[in-house]
Amino acid sequence: MSLVPDFPAAAPRREANPRRLLRRFGWLSVASVLIILVLIGANLRLILRQHLIEEAKRNSVAVAMAIFEREQMKLLESVPGGGYTVTVSAADLPDLDGRMRTFVKAFGIVKVKVYDATGKIVYSTDGTIIGKVDATNARLDRVLRHGETDSELVHKESIPDLQGQEHFDADVVETYIAIRVGSSIAGSFEVYMDVTPAYAQISRTVQYSTAVLLLVLVVVFGALYYPMRQGMTQLVHVQNRLRDLAAIDVLTGLYNRRHLFVRIGQESSRMARQIGRRKPTEFISFIMTDIDRFKAINDTHGHLAGDQVLQEVAKRLKGALRPYDVIGRFGGEEFLVMLPHTALPDAAAVAERMRRTIEQPAVDAGGEAITVTASFGVACCQDADDSADAAVARADSALYLAKNGGRNKVVSADSAADGGGVATGGAPPPPAGS
Repeated sequence: MSLVPDFPAAAPRREANPRRLLRRFGWLSVASVLIILVLIGANLRLILRQHLIEEAKRNSVAVAMAIFEREQMKLLESVPGGGYTVTVSAADLPDLDGRMRTFVKAFGIVKVKVYDATGKIVYSTDGTIIGKVDATNARLDRVLRHGETDSELVHKESIPDLQGQEHFDADVVETYIAIRVGSSIAGSFEVYMDVTPAYAQISRTVQYSTAVLLLVLVVVFGALYYPMRQGMTQLVHVQNRLRDLAAIDVLTGLYNRRHLFVRIGQESSRMARQIGRRKPTEFISFIMTDIDRFKAINDTHGHLAGDQVLQEVAKRLKGALRPYDVIGRFGGEEFLVMLPHTALPDAAAVAERMRRTIEQPAVDAGGEAITVTASFGVACCQDADDSADAAVARADSALYLAKNGGRNKVVSADSAADGGGVATGGAPPPPAGS
């Protein structure tokens, strides 16, 4: 029967790590805050921008209608076949221009155009474009065809005001308003309203609102993060404790049998890889040890004293090893030691050091000095074909020879194959059970 079960694969398994989950929550929180800020900021800007356009549109329509009410007698001209069109005679232009500039100056309007039904500019505060036809203007075409009012916010690198002064980086709402006479459309106004200060205020409002929202979100997510971090810390502590409980023998504090097998499997896989890379100096040695006459200790001094002996022996065994050596409770009063990078002679020397450590001084168990000895079997595997299972079996056989050879001995597997052993120490304690 195999002493060592099939070893698990050495490939690491990615476990659910609370700290990783907490970091993920932190990054998701940051991403969520950014997305919320971008979406709300963009929508707020869009809403305020649309409100600004609608407000400028209403004002432009009101101004255009007021102009038409005042000037319609001079702007309208009937056309053959019925209907009207907008026209301005050259003689009337100076007076109309003066009245127009005086009227619109108080409304933040920087430019006014008047089109006839064909799209020709019959009046503009920019006199250089009067008489031109805007034949490619789709917005104007919709107004002249369907009578729709069309407003749009545009950015101008520069635009002159009514006094001819240039305004740079200006935001302007352009509005086209149909001139209706009954059911027919006689022409169109185009009104340029400067909204640069109002649009700048929108940007400041969005920035301020975004900053306030950012503060609120930081407080909210921070309030969520703090208790979550505390909970995750406690979860990590519990996880570590459960992992320890799953790997550690409660009585001795050494690895339990199951975790010992896991460590042996990992080290065996590592050695197989190293041998595959032509490193023939890779060794793993095993020491199997058993407390001599432990049943007699339990029978004579009680099971509590026996537990104290087990604890003290475990402590001494571990103290005799290197930090990277592996020791675990194999079962009952048996212990198994794995020595990576250790050849058989060196492993036998380690076992002898452990034997002497256990032998002296006597163990204090409940005020009683109990002399304790142990027997050791040592084996080594250094070949890819030589499994850890076989090596542990040889160490167990060597331990059997040490027990039958008088106990308190170290027997290595090569000497066990010759029928001999390495005896150490003085005479064994008086017989008192196995």
